[in-house]
Amino acid sequence: MTGDTQHPGHDGATPLDLELPWRRLHPLSPLLRGGLFLIVLIGGIIANLRDRVLELFVAEEYVEALGPNEGDLIDFLVAQGLVIWLLLAVLAVILLIVGISWMSWRFASFRITSEAVESRWGIVFKQHRRAPLERIQSVNLQRSLLARLLGLTQVEIQTAGQGGKVALQYLGHRDAKQVREQILLAAGARSRRTGASGAQTLLSGEGARIASPEGAQHDPSSLQVDPAGRTYATAKGALDDRLRDLADFDIDPSARDAGALIKVPTSRLIASILLSSEMLILVLIVLALVGSSIWASPFILAGLFPVMLVFLGVLIGQFNKGFNFVLSRAADGVRVGAGLTSTTTETVPFGRVHAVEAMQPLGWRPFGWWKMRITTAGHSAAQAGQNKLQNTVLPVGDVNDVVRVFETLLHGDEEGSAEREALILDGLIGSATGYLKAGKRSGLLLLGKKRAGLRIEYAQGEQASLRIRRGWFTKTLCVMPILRAQSIQLSRPLWHRLFGLAVVQAHTVLGPVRMQMRGLALDDARQAFDVLADTVVAVQGAEAQRVAERAKGQP
Repeated sequence: MTGDTQHPGHDGATPLDLELPWRRLHPLSPLLRGGLFLIVLIGGIIANLRDRVLELFVAEEYVEALGPNEGDLIDFLVAQGLVIWLLLAVLAVILLIVGISWMSWRFASFRITSEAVESRWGIVFKQHRRAPLERIQSVNLQRSLLARLLGLTQVEIQTAGQGGKVALQYLGHRDAKQVREQILLAAGARSRRTGASGAQTLLSGEGARIASPEGAQHDPSSLQVDPAGRTYATAKGALDDRLRDLADFDIDPSARDAGALIKVPTSRLIASILLSSEMLILVLIVLALVGSSIWASPFILAGLFPVMLVFLGVLIGQFNKGFNFVLSRAADGVRVGAGLTSTTTETVPFGRVHAVEAMQPLGWRPFGWWKMRITTAGHSAAQAGQNKLQNTVLPVGDVNDVVRVFETLLHGDEEGSAEREALILDGLIGSATGYLKAGKRSGLLLLGKKRAGLRIEYAQGEQASLRIRRGWFTKTLCVMPILRAQSIQLSRPLWHRLFGLAVVQAHTVLGPVRMQMRGLALDDARQAFDVLADTVVAVQGAEAQRVAERAKGQP
């Protein structure tokens, strides 16, 4: 490697075909990581200074009406002559916190190379984490409320496998956006160098460009690195940029223009939450508790408060994660942005989508609304706390929105072919033409027997997919590119064996979408298993051959 930046057109090199220097995080990042400790410390101090805090806001007679406060720390220290020692102790604690924070910032750094994204931190116990570029699944931006107040953003790099996350906590908001684009650009250059398939390329196109926070295009080679290791671009004005970072008007610049695929109106989001299954369950629980209190004991109502708190927390969380939701087209994937108090932007490459599911709860049917989520490598259901959007690519949308998202995620087309759209519509709301139906005796096991069905689409082509629809209370349509199948299975649980039925399932990486068809007649299940197995072998074998030929430089 050389120390000189190469520009597009110089022997086909891309601007990030070299190692960037180690960079430090934002100086305020230790404060944000230790925010909970500071809140607890401040809360303890306020609790011990109740009267003095209240006197700042209310009249003295109202403070006295609250009763004596025998725990006033300052009165006790004055009486004992320990004020000076208190001030020295406070000064020592402040110096200790500042010193530890400075050392924590000083020993935390990251860099982007032509091979990987690396992060290292730790004062006593040092840690070094490395995310190879070819293993990166997505690069996300996350901003909690406190981070927004400080103008900071976390960059989260998800890799294949469980626990394969590299988190850069925290960078300035504009710096974080530029770092995300640099990582995607480096991953794209790495994929082209190694001859990876189009499904594995994160960013394609020679001489790809980086989008600035204002949506303008900048050559990556024009980005500069200051002595502290932070990238920056020309700013319109410090105050203007700070307000933009705080309000987050531009969480995703490409999503604010006419090219945005999906925008969820706030009114529809609120209505969908009020008609959701969670709200229905809450209403039923409240009615049950009220009825029990009338017929049995009024003390049963005491259980209403914690139940309300739990469900309200869930509903508020849904609103926060769906507020200002925008799904837009990125260079070689889709970008999802949403959030009210805390915001998240996730970039999902096309080749990393292992399964897509459209869901329609009972309360949404009169309006024709659907919700969509995906399974991707590195974003499992067990990582819901890490993946803030919980694999959601559409919190609520109509049938046209669902078709557009299916076409974009599965085929990379914003405007899909009429034939493919008709197949999706048939699976969503149609009669499911060509689907293998459930067995005659499956009604004892499946509530949605009439809807249940399985179809193997394009069995002879590289666009082969497995489609499963099911559900009565919640209707679903699941689609999995057969290229992503990890294994397939035919099983016969006890009750299925008693009724002469079987289950066919295709396994993907761990995630929320289950590609499972229950209640098939045994002969139908065996035939579907054989066809699916042959299709998996043919499709994945052809893809392996194409990758090998591309690696050898053959057309």
